[in-house]
Amino acid sequence: MPEPSTVKPRKGSKAWVKAEWARFVELAAEHGGLTQPFLAAMALGLSRTRVMQLMDDGKLRSFEVMGKRFVSCADVEEFAKLQRDTAFRYEAA
Repeated sequence: MPEPSTVKPRKGSKAWVKAEWARFVELAAEHGGLTQPFLAAMALGLSRTRVMQLMDDGKLRSFEVMGKRFVSCADVEEFAKLQRDTAFRYEAA
């Protein structure tokens, strides 16, 4: 039987939520905050699909917490500074 310190809490349990929340707070502090991909897409003027591609390619760091993917706010800000001409951008209505 594994030691109690190595046993992961059951997904959805109070202990799991507490552990995941602590991990989210730690990651957010390390990476200038975390945001959802659709908010990053709005901030960058890109489609959500394109942001997901950038996450998959490693150009935007992403993290899975509580079964959801989040993107580093610091990476979003850095990517916005690049002013990429090749990226598809939505025009403001």
